[in-house]
Amino acid sequence: MAAIGKDLKQISNPDFPYSSVQIERCLDPLAHAIYGLRKSSETVIVGIQGGQGTGKTTLASYLVSRLLTEGCHAVSFSIDDFYTTYDDRRFFAAQHSDNPFYQLPRGMPGTHRIAALYNTLSRLKSGGDVDLPVFDKSAYQGHGDISNCIEKVRGRQDFVIFEGWCIGMPVVTSDELLAICHRQNLQDFSPFPAHTHLDVVLAHLEQYQRLWGLIDFLTMLHPDSLFLHERWRLEQEKGLIARKGTGMPDAQVRDMFRHFLPFTCLCYEKLVPDLRIHINKEHGYYEMTSPKLL
Repeated sequence: MAAIGKDLKQISNPDFPYSSVQIERCLDPLAHAIYGLRKSSETVIVGIQGGQGTGKTTLASYLVSRLLTEGCHAVSFSIDDFYTTYDDRRFFAAQHSDNPFYQLPRGMPGTHRIAALYNTLSRLKSGGDVDLPVFDKSAYQGHGDISNCIEKVRGRQDFVIFEGWCIGMPVVTSDELLAICHRQNLQDFSPFPAHTHLDVVLAHLEQYQRLWGLIDFLTMLHPDSLFLHERWRLEQEKGLIARKGTGMPDAQVRDMFRHFLPFTCLCYEKLVPDLRIHINKEHGYYEMTSPKLL
């Protein structure tokens, strides 16, 4: 992909685990494409979608660093920061006590503060000041809760990098989702979820669509195998426990992975991002494609 605009500066930071090959093949073209969207009067919202463990947060931080180096105003945050409170999720789980998707600590559609997130994205897009919440995933043995911290964003940003596993997830029926599960042979991994349980989750997706409508440019992180998500997510949780001293046990992480998988497949099959970055089993970004140009 040809560079758009001037050459962007490289950055050297040990926090970013990217090789020169990854930067040349994927991250340079991605940074150039995003930089080329810069507007003089409106903030550009860049979405990063990918399943568990694909490196969305790290990529978002990397892109912000590169854009700041170019003199842009940029900030990133996750849809995770707009989860409902621990108490609200416990109450929600009790209301759906027979639904395994809502016995998970967090993550499913319906566990986010949609109105607050929409107002935040809208205000950012128009150049307004916001206070971004910070979600502490280590709280309550890995169930997580809204922390007392906030990130103050003041003044118009050129770019907002907005990341999350379910970003862009479309509205589908349970029959459509189960057909995707069959095509991906998920029955070889775990029993298919019941229609009734899926229907409850999918009913929440309609309210998310107005959020996706604010995104100007969508990048997808797509691993070569769906089952790499489990390994990477386990590694992430071990890192969280090492830093915070608390987190989810392996069995709970695996259970989350299994229940996330149908919806992860939904995104990979139904979404058409502006750019798709392919990831190998070593977690290397090795190729970038432009699905909208195919």
